[in-house]
Amino acid sequence: MIKRQHYDNFELWQRFKKGDQQAFNLIYQLNHKVLVNYGNKISQDIELVRDTVQDLFVNLWLRKHNLADTDHIEPYLKTSLRHDLVRKINESRTGVPFDNLAEFGYQIEKYHYTFINDSEEKEEVFVKLEKALSTLPSRVSQALKMRYFDKLGNQEIANKMSINYQSVNNNIHRGVEILRVAMSQQS
Repeated sequence: MIKRQHYDNFELWQRFKKGDQQAFNLIYQLNHKVLVNYGNKISQDIELVRDTVQDLFVNLWLRKHNLADTDHIEPYLKTSLRHDLVRKINESRTGVPFDNLAEFGYQIEKYHYTFINDSEEKEEVFVKLEKALSTLPSRVSQALKMRYFDKLGNQEIANKMSINYQSVNNNIHRGVEILRVAMSQQS
């Protein structure tokens, strides 16, 4: 068994980010079992956990040049795994990715479509929503509009915006949280 303390995590991560296959293999060996055990605490579906861990390592290798620096590899990987598992679990249940966006997404769609029905009260809500949307960073606003108004999937949005899938998830999640606060303050 490989002992964790014999390795400088920052140096190991840097080597991996530069494309060192041995460093990547070592990260895999040191963390695979830990991640599977951690994933089992989130989901009892062992196949989902194992697939998600494998996907995590594949994506790490593919995105290695764009990853942030860290000297805390295990917590970094656990956080990534947790986000991936939660996203996959939610998508399998609702078809809507990441956290509890389904309900808020429904509200955004409802506000958008009720505007068409010409009610003064509904128009006021839509105006508030548009005002709140205008305060968001442009990429966040663009991702939200594509998701909830244009009904695009997150991968389609990623392709159109030329960003990665996780960035779309992050932008939508951040936007929904900002809108939730903004809409509650305008009420």
